[in-house]
Amino acid sequence: MAAAKLLGAAATLLGAGEAAKWAVIAAGSRGFYNYRHQADACHAYQIMKKSGIPEDNIILMMQDDVANSTENPFRGQLFNEPGENPPDVYAGCKIDYRGNEVTAKLFMDVLTGKAAGKSLKSGPEDHVFINFVDHGGVGIIEFPNGPLLHVKELSQTLDEMKQKKMFKQLVFYMEACESGSMFPNLTKDDKILAVTAANGDESSWGTYCESSAKVRGKNIGTCLGDLFSVNWMQDDDKGMMSTEKLKDQIAKVTKLTNKSHVCVFGDTSFEEEPIGSFKLRAGAAAVEPPPAGNSVDVRDIYLTQSVYAWKTAAEGSEEKQKAWKAMMTAIADRQFAEDLFTKMAEHACADVNLHDCVGKFLRDRAELKDMDCHYSLTDQVFGQCPVSPFHRSPGGWNGYNMKYSQVLVNFCEGQAVLGKSTEDLRKIIEKACSASHSVKETPELVV
Repeated sequence: MAAAKLLGAAATLLGAGEAAKWAVIAAGSRGFYNYRHQADACHAYQIMKKSGIPEDNIILMMQDDVANSTENPFRGQLFNEPGENPPDVYAGCKIDYRGNEVTAKLFMDVLTGKAAGKSLKSGPEDHVFINFVDHGGVGIIEFPNGPLLHVKELSQTLDEMKQKKMFKQLVFYMEACESGSMFPNLTKDDKILAVTAANGDESSWGTYCESSAKVRGKNIGTCLGDLFSVNWMQDDDKGMMSTEKLKDQIAKVTKLTNKSHVCVFGDTSFEEEPIGSFKLRAGAAAVEPPPAGNSVDVRDIYLTQSVYAWKTAAEGSEEKQKAWKAMMTAIADRQFAEDLFTKMAEHACADVNLHDCVGKFLRDRAELKDMDCHYSLTDQVFGQCPVSPFHRSPGGWNGYNMKYSQVLVNFCEGQAVLGKSTEDLRKIIEKACSASHSVKETPELVV
């Protein structure tokens, strides 16, 4: 990746030693339908390792429930691209934290050097690369266990790293919906450069989906990668850009990621630096992968994949029935989310004299300024709202309904109009979610 190549460039001798290179990679989801996130993460790990970063300096966290899932047609393997002989990115992918220990708190502790296990121990002359891949919403990103990571917490974490002098230059690549909302406080002299898969108002996109998700003639059954991540990693995999600059790769990836708007935040003063040569393993061939294709809005993947499975399954087969059930459950799950947040808006507007109050708070795109209010409301949804078994999420948020984080932004920024405090809004969320539990109690669907 651009960052990996930046980190893998000829090290600068400073004082008594050589500047170190570090990488932290996190996949924040669980479940087979989120295959692409763990494939992205392991692919990133392989690139970091090939770029010359010592294994001891690469920290990888992910649920690790996909490669050996019974739904995986190639047990013990993960592929980030289709084809007859694509690389197995899971082979040699060393996971430092897996299962229930993968949380937002762990991520923050690793970045600030406070984790009890493997942790970032970088210093003031070191280069650090961070890669996060998962679901997101305005001001929030998801982890497979425990509460979300809020933009307020991420900003504090990056600031703590800066205060501790944990890097000379830090590059952060984030793959998530509305990821452009996660870096509002970066400045032009922070020595932190963040690149996001989408702006703050849109979804990111999965790729190699549906008919393009075939490996050795078998359809994996879900998307193999994410469009932004696949684009930067395939550029790195070419390994022939000894003169390419970080800025040049970002421009390439921005053009190739044509379903969302790649954004750059923070300090661009080192964009012009050469990335440095990138060498493949001895004897390896630089095989050009198929271009990213059949890309799907991340929020639609559950539905589109079940529709594809239903269309392609044999008539009268068990697979056809299972795909139909998945499709109907996905539709019901989406409707449930819409109804739930509409009910919140109705409660918030019940005593407000404002034309189309409910529609306004559901549709507006207010800018997130009141971080404390939004943090409180997103935490309330996590703790009080029904868990979707369809998405296998740890709390009330999931990969689809995170789009409604914007509604909570609208509540927070519209408190004067609504005449309600943050505590009032928390009570409204609790009321709407409590009333919805009985509606949500349906048998868990295994997909």
